[in-house]
Amino acid sequence: MNLALLERVAGDLRTALADYEPERITGADAARMLQGFAEIERLGAAGKLLSARRVESSNIWRQTGHRSAAAHLAEATGSGIGPAISALETARRLGSLPATDDALRGGRLSETQAKEISGAAILQPETERELVEAAGQQSLAVLKLRCRRVKAAGADQKAAYDRIHNSRYLRNWVDPDGAVRFDAKLTPDAGARLLAVVKVETARLTTAARRVGADDTPTGLAADALVGLATGGSAASVPGEPGDSRIGGEDGGPSRRGGGPAAMVHVRVDHAALRRGHVEPGEVCEIPGIGPIPVEVARQLATDSILSVLLTDGVDVTSVAHVGRTIPAALRTALVERDPVCVVPSCEVSEGLEIDHVRPFAEGGPTALHNLARLCHWHHYLKTHRGYDLVPEPDGWSFRPPGSG
Repeated sequence: MNLALLERVAGDLRTALADYEPERITGADAARMLQGFAEIERLGAAGKLLSARRVESSNIWRQTGHRSAAAHLAEATGSGIGPAISALETARRLGSLPATDDALRGGRLSETQAKEISGAAILQPETERELVEAAGQQSLAVLKLRCRRVKAAGADQKAAYDRIHNSRYLRNWVDPDGAVRFDAKLTPDAGARLLAVVKVETARLTTAARRVGADDTPTGLAADALVGLATGGSAASVPGEPGDSRIGGEDGGPSRRGGGPAAMVHVRVDHAALRRGHVEPGEVCEIPGIGPIPVEVARQLATDSILSVLLTDGVDVTSVAHVGRTIPAALRTALVERDPVCVVPSCEVSEGLEIDHVRPFAEGGPTALHNLARLCHWHHYLKTHRGYDLVPEPDGWSFRPPGSG
């Protein structure tokens, strides 16, 4: 690459930005400008990673007085040392991953996508092209899930799980505003247990808050739920309804209504793997929304949690249909597996998804996998009440505004 050309491009862009007044252009033009700047950002990230790799191998960072190549990169980019270390790890892998390298140079991958793909494909090179193609068709959340699955298949799951367990922690500090802050690292199953009970209690507090007209935010109520569960119910209350909003039961301890399990953790595991005790290529054992876990951990969860098993040697979920509007259990399982996040392109919402009949049931749309999709509440509202169309495509879905054809 000609250095003078790069400097000229940077100078031209700098000049263009100095005169850029976005308020003077239409929204449609602003959207096109956004796409253009996003492409420039991806291309810039590619150049940064490729250059950083050479900075490290040439040892020029020593001559400039930096303690490491990561420190040099952090200073040059204005980032922290952690992101710089991660960027260098990605840059090193690119030399062994031609498809990822090519897509990055072509501006088809962001730095984050390249990081996820390279981390997985370096363990399972045969998956590289498939992951690169997926990056152009699926949301980042789905891509990350696919990469976690590839990593799990290419590594000793028990050893990886043990490493997380041995490095687990809970830290706290007081920020400049005087608020107490927390950071934790937990194994997937421990994190899922915690999130499950907090989610249930948050839902209860949300109902109580709405009943009295309180305007607490969902994240605020989740914090109340966590404190109440940890302290036996004395810390979480909804203004105006102190008695009904206690998290604890009548004895002051955490409530476990109906004598059910302490947490409902759903695990997606292939039946053959559950019986065998480990996964084989093409099989998964994971907590949806979190990631892979060893099969033996799934077996342990089955003793006091809800264990959801996808039976690959049982019902053919791809052909399940139903004459009524109700979604059968096998079909719900297939939908959760196929649509881990809202199917609208670039939407990464994974919580509170709603099942939609693509062709409305009232118009003869069947309750079958090909006519069902999971949508977030907002996109479901747009489709149902604002005339948006959800259209199946060979590589996913498109979401079209009214009148777009």
